[in-house]
Amino acid sequence: MSAMKDYKALKAVYKLISKTHPDLVVVTGDLVFPLGVMSFSLNNTTPMIQFASFMRNIGIPWAFLYGNHDTENVANGSVETVKDIFKAASFKTSQNFLYPYVQPDITGRNNQLIELRNEDGSLNQALFLLDSNDYTGSGVNDYDYIHDDEVAWYKKQVQRLNASEKKTVSSMLFFHMPLQEYRTAYELYEKKSDKVTYFFGENGEKMIDKVCCSDYPSKLFHTAVELGSTKAMFCGHDHYNNLSVEYKGIRLTYGMSIDYLAMPGIENDTKQRGGTLITVHKDSTYDIRQVPLSLMK
Repeated sequence: MSAMKDYKALKAVYKLISKTHPDLVVVTGDLVFPLGVMSFSLNNTTPMIQFASFMRNIGIPWAFLYGNHDTENVANGSVETVKDIFKAASFKTSQNFLYPYVQPDITGRNNQLIELRNEDGSLNQALFLLDSNDYTGSGVNDYDYIHDDEVAWYKKQVQRLNASEKKTVSSMLFFHMPLQEYRTAYELYEKKSDKVTYFFGENGEKMIDKVCCSDYPSKLFHTAVELGSTKAMFCGHDHYNNLSVEYKGIRLTYGMSIDYLAMPGIENDTKQRGGTLITVHKDSTYDIRQVPLSLMK
């Protein structure tokens, strides 16, 4: 049973939130791990309801992206069932959960735009949450990617906001699985290339590849570079990775992990566990820092 590990994860989240006092929490996917080999359960619906209730009781606004494990084919709750659960728990009910009742007519689930505005109404940051989807085939590592229609929607929204604000707006992107450019940037960093700028963290993934991205290239990174709006991207997925580097003018950051369950022995590992704190300033500049759970008293 995973009950004790689930309790540890919720306790860790509560500690991170109570110490950092964020205005918004973004969870970058894999809320659950409904695979019997580690969790001894195929139940993905009950723990999702528990987490949504937990966040409702905390009261801080939050949003999330689907991870590849959240709606596994073997899980007892289908994609539609899980969607219905989150719609039922959304803002009208919880007053703090940002889950759109009507979503864009594009590939994926829970694609959304969250606008952060200054007190004078000017746009500070446009936060794009894009679904990296789950799998393309039957293999456990046949990862999907952010599709062309999702990228086109992102581009259209940036252009709309640019026109409205009469400038190139500042934006950030959040998704679950890393883009192929995360792998490119990591390989350049390993070679000590001056094409990347290192900020913090490391890639310590112990399974398969150091960066577990899709074999299918997404147009997202190229489009973001072309538009010049997005200066930071954030992902999850790789449990031991928390590297943050800049590549082609865009900061690529892995969020720290909370996981006590999905990887063999991860319950006893500590340096990868924590959160990532993003502080935005009135002029749309920002700071990113790691908040390791092990350093919290």
